[in-house]
Amino acid sequence: MGRELRRKEAKRNGKNVRDIQKLSKEKPMTMKQFITIIVVLLVFFVILYILTGIFITKDIKWFDKKDTTTDNVSTISNKILGVDSLRQSEEEYYVYYYDTTNENSDVTSTINSLTTNVYKVDLHDAFNANIVGDPSGVVSDISELKVADPTVIKVVNSTITEYYTGVEQITTTLK
Repeated sequence: MGRELRRKEAKRNGKNVRDIQKLSKEKPMTMKQFITIIVVLLVFFVILYILTGIFITKDIKWFDKKDTTTDNVSTISNKILGVDSLRQSEEEYYVYYYDTTNENSDVTSTINSLTTNVYKVDLHDAFNANIVGDPSGVVSDISELKVADPTVIKVVNSTITEYYTGVEQITTTLK
């Protein structure tokens, strides 16, 4: 409403224009209005959180298909690169070289039953391609080491002391 219309309306009602402006500015917020504003803000932030979780961070997976099949892939907390096979902090440990696409369950259960610490090297990883080849046996330098799938070496004081290759040799020797 324009200034002239407000003045005419105030004159009809017998009031001053300034009094009408003061009344309209001094309306206190009711409790209902306050709660409505808070609820609207909360709903807005919840929707924003859900949309961020679904589309940006992908923490909320409502629209993904749920597989009923489970993979035999377990989390490996001690996975290393092949070049680090002799650089571990323990004095005595095993290093298990395997291909994740062709993992043998007998060898895996034998490795998991060992009491000594076992480090695992994935031969399917491109970073470990330089150590894949004809088995070289016990070597003094890690750059000369060549392994096939599966292979287990025992390392004592940063030197290879035992070398096992093939499913039968690993499962019979390490049991």
